[in-house]
Amino acid sequence: MERQLLPGTPEDGIWDFPGASRRFPGVSQIPAVDPEARLLQPPAPVLPLDTNWPLLTVSKGFFEGSIAGKGKGGALAADIDIDAVGTEGWGEDAELQLDEDGFVDAGEGFGEEGAGKGQEEGGGWEVEEDLDLPPELDVPTGPAGTAEDGFFVPPTKGTSPAQVWCNNSQLPVDHILAGSFETAMRLLHDQVGVTNFGPYKQLFLQTFSRGRTTFQALPSLPAMYGFPHRNWKEAGLKNGLPAVGLKLNDLIQRLQLCYQLTTAGKFEEAVEKFRLILLSVPLLVVDNKQEIAEAQQLVAICREYIVGLSMEIERKKLPKETLEQQKRICEMAAYFTHSNLQPVHMILVLRTALNLFFKLKNFKSAATFARRLLELGPKPEVAQQTRKILAACEKNPIDSHQLNYDQHNPFDICAASYRPIYRGKAVEKCPLSGACYSPEFRGQICRVTTVTEIGKDVLGLRKFPLPHPSFPPSPSPWAFPSSLPVFSPLWNTRLGFFPTFSRNFFSLFPERFSCAFIPVFFQRGMGAFPKSWL
Repeated sequence: MERQLLPGTPEDGIWDFPGASRRFPGVSQIPAVDPEARLLQPPAPVLPLDTNWPLLTVSKGFFEGSIAGKGKGGALAADIDIDAVGTEGWGEDAELQLDEDGFVDAGEGFGEEGAGKGQEEGGGWEVEEDLDLPPELDVPTGPAGTAEDGFFVPPTKGTSPAQVWCNNSQLPVDHILAGSFETAMRLLHDQVGVTNFGPYKQLFLQTFSRGRTTFQALPSLPAMYGFPHRNWKEAGLKNGLPAVGLKLNDLIQRLQLCYQLTTAGKFEEAVEKFRLILLSVPLLVVDNKQEIAEAQQLVAICREYIVGLSMEIERKKLPKETLEQQKRICEMAAYFTHSNLQPVHMILVLRTALNLFFKLKNFKSAATFARRLLELGPKPEVAQQTRKILAACEKNPIDSHQLNYDQHNPFDICAASYRPIYRGKAVEKCPLSGACYSPEFRGQICRVTTVTEIGKDVLGLRKFPLPHPSFPPSPSPWAFPSSLPVFSPLWNTRLGFFPTFSRNFFSLFPERFSCAFIPVFFQRGMGAFPKSWL
């Protein structure tokens, strides 16, 4: 039977290799090579790579110089067998004469007088060393060159963008974005007196995560990082500053959420949100006076709400069995009415104080709260009920019980004891929030911020990365001049603060509402950094 050939069998010629006949005994003949066959050439490249990679200019290495010098000397050296050298031409100078001790006098081998004995220097080499050269040719003289001058000096490592950010700015947020948490903590400690960095941990990590961009260029290769700049137009290599993801408008939007929580009566959640905004203010970067003023006012709003709501939470926890306990509850409700709140919230606070004082039969103080409530323009049903209470109080305008509350004497509320600190009394303040405390609380952690030390001397919060000529330095972090009214259009449009108040209400407490925050430029300094903070 005739054998059929299949593709890939030796008859096709593709298995033409030594030993094929032994492996395939049925093969009798291997086809010859085609005489017209040509060697396969790779195709010519469409875009030839005729340029080399850029190379660094390197100097000759130490060993290369030594090898080159040795090779040159070897070519010029004579090929002579040292053992075959005769002694006739060299004479006795080639023999070293030694005495019994192994030494001879230094001059004995050079004749009777010896070399260097009594001989003067000749005048054959008359080289003039004192030449008049122009002064511009003077160059500093250094040590003579050695063989080590030929060492390869690698290029100097450049400065990382993160290090450039730290060098160019003294703002804590720039150091956080650079990943230098230690220096950021030191700046916060020096500028606003932060000593407890636990609540700042999440803010630090969130801020650091915004400082870099990453993208995958090629598979199986590490990701490449980018360092965005906020001054990218004029940054260059050494003047860059990181782009800040947290803006003042973001905090103002969060403030509206805090207002909603306060209106809904969720005091504990509102306090946490207000505190988070307050701690975020030192991590802002502002560009002008208006933004500085808004940041200052944002701190004031958060402080007033945190102190007031915390006091209200504590008041609701107090028992009401005894008269002293009831008096204490009324005092705290009265203190809350002196906080700077939005009108919608002030109406609720005044209604609470009015009801408590009316039940305690302190009709004179209750009448004052009723008048303040009517001036805020409440709803018709609330206004009608308030007028009835006011009419009842005016029939007997006396206070049945003496309280630690004087509405005509300006005071600050101690954020720890929730008692008034009247004007003229010693007071300690939080360097960040400006919350007031009695002197016995100095050195403790602020109840408002939970991170700063009460009464600590600080250099002040800096809002610009470099000194700005339009902002003079201030010895205190917050300034309270009496030249600007606190109820400015800024509070109305940006922060939603006090849109409607009558002049009569302000006349009741002129000292309380006669000051405002103004933009202040703050300086910083460096101090010791306790390791216990980490």
